[in-house]
Amino acid sequence: MTIPTQKKRQMVQEMRERLEEADAIYLTAFEGLTVAEAAELRGELLEAGGQMQVVKNRLFKIAIEGTPFEIVSDLLTGPNAVTYCGEDPIAPLKVLVDFAEDHGQPPVKVGIVDGERIEGDALERLAKVPPRDQLLAEVVGAFSGPVSDLVFTLGGVVSELVYTLQAVADERGGEAA
Repeated sequence: MTIPTQKKRQMVQEMRERLEEADAIYLTAFEGLTVAEAAELRGELLEAGGQMQVVKNRLFKIAIEGTPFEIVSDLLTGPNAVTYCGEDPIAPLKVLVDFAEDHGQPPVKVGIVDGERIEGDALERLAKVPPRDQLLAEVVGAFSGPVSDLVFTLGGVVSELVYTLQAVADERGGEAA
């Protein structure tokens, strides 16, 4: 497809750059939001590691050509917004799902996470997964508990050995006198 103006070519290039940096994207219907609600959603997404952009469907189709995200092109109808996600695709999805529920908005249409297209109930289940940081903290906690116990136990054994050696030394010191 040819792009008629320089401004539109620039828009496609910017979308393509965001796609290259994104580990995941979510496509949502973008309608019926006030300016304040849209600003609130953008702010919450930024805090969660996502970046939302309202897209022109024709230009976004051009931008996703030849990328793993091309598999959403069939859903590019009506006003749409794309949320680009970094390392943690869960936190921005939680924001989108919660915001849609709280504001009576349509749910997320589709997501592309690790090259896989996710829709409907699968998106709802994914939104319930704890965020990446929380999962990492739980894994570290699961490992640190047994390690802490081992260190505590070994510390007790070492302390007992030191007390025993001290008692032996005291006893032998008493014999030498």
